[in-house]
Amino acid sequence: MVNIFKANQREKEIDAARCKGNWNAIPELARKFRKHSPDGLVLEQTALAELALVKVIEKTNDEKEFYDNDSPSHISMPPTVDESLVSDVFVKLESALSHASSSGQEKEYTSIVLARTYFSVGRFDQCIQTLSTNFVPPQIPVGYNFVLIIQSLAIKGMTQETFSNYDGADGAIACYDQVVSLLAQYSGERQEQLANWTEEVLYRAPLLKVRLGDVSGALQAFRTYQQYSTSWGENFRLNKRAVIFMNFIKFLSKTYQEKTYVPPSAPTTFTLNEQSNIYTPHTFRVELTELHTLYENVLYQITSFPKAGEINWRVLEMVDQIMSDWVVLNGGTTAEMRGLVEMLYRAAQRTFQSPKILRYLTYTLTTLGDYDEAELALEAYTTLVEKIRETKTVEFFKKIPSTENVYENKFSDNEIVEHVVKVLITGSEMMAKYLCKSDKTLEYAKKALNWCEIDDNLVDDKLFAHAWRCVGVGYSLAAREVIDPENRPDLHSKAIEAFDKSISFDPDAFETHYLLALEYAITRDINKATDCVRQALVLEDESVPCWHLLVLLMSSQKDIQGALKACEMCLTETDIENADSSIDDGEEFLSFKITQNALQEVANGPETAIQNHEKLFILYAKMFPEYALVSPSDPPYDSSSSRKPSNAFEDTQTQTTLSPKPATSVRSFPSVVEKKDGDESTDGSISSIGIGNKDTLEVPKTNYASSIASSRNSASSRRSTTPTISGIPSAKSVTSFITPSQPMLKMRQRKQRATKSLVDLWLSSASTFRRLGNLEEAQKAIESAEETDNFNPDVWCQFGYLLSVQKQYADAITSFHKALAIDGNHVPTLIHLARTYIETDNIDIAEGLLESVTKGNGWDCAEAWLYLGKICQTANRVKRAKDCLWYALDLEETNPVRPFSILPACL
Repeated sequence: MVNIFKANQREKEIDAARCKGNWNAIPELARKFRKHSPDGLVLEQTALAELALVKVIEKTNDEKEFYDNDSPSHISMPPTVDESLVSDVFVKLESALSHASSSGQEKEYTSIVLARTYFSVGRFDQCIQTLSTNFVPPQIPVGYNFVLIIQSLAIKGMTQETFSNYDGADGAIACYDQVVSLLAQYSGERQEQLANWTEEVLYRAPLLKVRLGDVSGALQAFRTYQQYSTSWGENFRLNKRAVIFMNFIKFLSKTYQEKTYVPPSAPTTFTLNEQSNIYTPHTFRVELTELHTLYENVLYQITSFPKAGEINWRVLEMVDQIMSDWVVLNGGTTAEMRGLVEMLYRAAQRTFQSPKILRYLTYTLTTLGDYDEAELALEAYTTLVEKIRETKTVEFFKKIPSTENVYENKFSDNEIVEHVVKVLITGSEMMAKYLCKSDKTLEYAKKALNWCEIDDNLVDDKLFAHAWRCVGVGYSLAAREVIDPENRPDLHSKAIEAFDKSISFDPDAFETHYLLALEYAITRDINKATDCVRQALVLEDESVPCWHLLVLLMSSQKDIQGALKACEMCLTETDIENADSSIDDGEEFLSFKITQNALQEVANGPETAIQNHEKLFILYAKMFPEYALVSPSDPPYDSSSSRKPSNAFEDTQTQTTLSPKPATSVRSFPSVVEKKDGDESTDGSISSIGIGNKDTLEVPKTNYASSIASSRNSASSRRSTTPTISGIPSAKSVTSFITPSQPMLKMRQRKQRATKSLVDLWLSSASTFRRLGNLEEAQKAIESAEETDNFNPDVWCQFGYLLSVQKQYADAITSFHKALAIDGNHVPTLIHLARTYIETDNIDIAEGLLESVTKGNGWDCAEAWLYLGKICQTANRVKRAKDCLWYALDLEETNPVRPFSILPACL
């Protein structure tokens, strides 16, 4: 019985069920529709045929992992089905087509289902023939008819992809682009089946466009997929989404490196050049990092912890890609780097003992400055690769050749020897530069060398050279720290031997020539040191440490004018002084400028030096802007009075606990003339210094300690009832510019270096004022140093020396003991204290102190040997006295204007 109203209602219900993919409802809805519309055979049979086809396809097609290996060169087609399983589908569709009106759209929509059936069984010729007619009507339909239009274009495009010619690929692209255009115009409801066919098109289009070399089109197609994916369900085709995101990331990175990247959109007010230089890099960073996040989120929804013997290759591939992109992005902010570390930790939770992830963690944590965590990652990595080495042959560690196609490189989690050596070298240098662990420096360097020797063909000469250089650094640091005088020469010899070996593998590494020169300088082979550092400067003429070493070597030969000329050459070659902003390791340049000022005082007198201190404070503010409350254009220092503005540097106060660098190990190198910075200088030459002379050496290089009694000496207490040098209570609050509650070690160490540099400047000022006879201003400068860091032994040593100059020996001894409470091995303090005991006729105590110093880290301190020789001479121990005095003279003749130990021990 015909019921038009109910028939229309059932037709709408069939349409809705097909849109939603509610195929189980189709049989009953089709029966009811046919009941009220006897002439509705076409729709009934088409819907039932489509139902049968979908059921067969669902049993055959498991999309979950089918597309995992897709790339632009290989885009998977849905698997075909056995034609015998869909024979009934063909029967129904033929029946429907035979009853369809030749002029109506019913026949076209049924033909689309027939074309899909041909496609599903692999009969692509019949499929393309069936779709030869343009099925897109002038008026865009709604509901399932629109889905069928999209389906027809998708099937036609995929069919044309199977044709092995460019016309087929171009035809496919035309179909996919038409889909995107129709979707943009469609305003109807977007339900499951539309999403299915839309995703199929949007998935294939960008990969195909990459294959065809359409950069702009591919970028737009990838972005279109990303845009539409936000409207799909969270769990919708995640495996395919992961494929698109990974390939998008690879393509985005590749285009940016090849300078073919096109931003999603650019402000119209920008010129093309401005877009390239300003807008594009920022947009690229934002777009790429967002994709990293999207991909990681999707990936972790489709992966789980690997089973025994398996690896999560997609997780490791993601990590490889993100780390590669990090290089393309040229790093990032501290927050971004912390996010990178967190990504690596999450990846580690989805893999099992992956050396790759531990390697990346070691590198990233080191760069971030989280050295404590980096050390743990390094230890875990080293343990893992050594365990692998015990169970694998050398083949496991050989490099697998890669292809030029970034989308097709075979993935492997093998850890090649080159990677292992580089990590161990990184670890060795981290131990030397930041953690001050000479034993670990040498341990990891030797491990690196051992891995280099696993097979001569697996590492190049430069890597061999780098490993040997680290071995040399390890021995050099050990020589600086060793107490036993019998072992020290052997360690220095091993360091020199290692540096020579490194140069034999890589003679063009300026760092090794510099380190060899420094080792010769420390052992007082000045001629060889000079030759080596000159070679380093031939290879790299912008290295401040190399210039600094050359300057000190020339000063050790008493060529003051030559040293000053070398300073000017350094400033010309490096041009650091004219830099617009702060530089990394700015304290190296600041230290160089202090040395230059010391030389100028030797040449022109202390009046010249005191005038230069204002410039040094301005330089400090430039090198450490985050710790300076004054701008470089507003100097904190008035050279005419040495008075500083109130609270000028209060925020740089800190209670430091770690030595900034291995190069700051306790050492004293006296000079013929008094040094100009307060921490390494001495008054007078060996020939003029005698027991009872009030001019003696000052405070050498600092070594931080963790605590000191807060009381101040009696000389200052006469000026104030509170126990401080300057009258400022010791409980005065300390302000930090570092906002995190537990800042990374890198940040803490930079603050320590900034603090020490400021202390050095104030103590240098104090020394110069004292040499000018202005003791009041000298004490004010020391007070400023104490306000900056009252846990610096140099401060108390300098103050004790100032008191001893004024013959306040009891107070001086108290101040020296405060310095030793911070650092019990502080060489200059021990020498000052011994000198004061000599002044007060406590000869036995003085001799004991000097014997200890000369056997330990003060072995190369001329004053210590001189005073010990004088004591032995007074005691009529002629041979011992003669040995001490001659050794003192030998040391004095090669003393630089500042000690060699102020230079970095590892570049």
